[in-house]
Amino acid sequence: MEQLIKEFIAWNKENAAFYSELKEHDSCLYHRFKPVYEVLGHLESEITAGTLAASDDLDRIFAVGMEYLNEQFQTVRLYLENNFQGDLHALLHYDLIINALLYVEDLRYELIEQKINADEAALGKLVEELETLLETKNTIPKNIKIYVDDVVFRAIGDKKFTFNGIIDIFASIADTLGLDLDEEEEVLLGKDI
Repeated sequence: MEQLIKEFIAWNKENAAFYSELKEHDSCLYHRFKPVYEVLGHLESEITAGTLAASDDLDRIFAVGMEYLNEQFQTVRLYLENNFQGDLHALLHYDLIINALLYVEDLRYELIEQKINADEAALGKLVEELETLLETKNTIPKNIKIYVDDVVFRAIGDKKFTFNGIIDIFASIADTLGLDLDEEEEVLLGKDI
């Protein structure tokens, strides 16, 4: 566990500014990463402070979370460099598309894990369409979320499938740890009385 914590601290040092930028711009990517990032940060703090004892379960949570966050951040950074020449503000105009691509990637993984035969051609075509939007920088259709959901629904068909991705699992872990992921900053208007 000690090695995982060191890796997270080093990873966080390298990625905290990027994560903060996503947060500052209220990017959907920030909201995507938040459950995993906040759980890992909380566990790192608690274990380092000695208020939480390391265990096999925490070791597994940490390992899965680190691998997931690292892969997702690397993917976003590749899009940032390859499609937007490092211009974060340009990427943020297309964060919804990148989020959809990451969602489809997560979904495909879960379908394989649960041995569900979905229409892989339809999912592959969806990924191509989303990547084309990024490459051409075309206007994002207003109904893109509905379109993605519709393609996914049709690709899965009438098969019984419950999608509990890493983000959902970490949101549940955050809830168990008492972390409030929906916490909004309080804004004071007028005088504090």
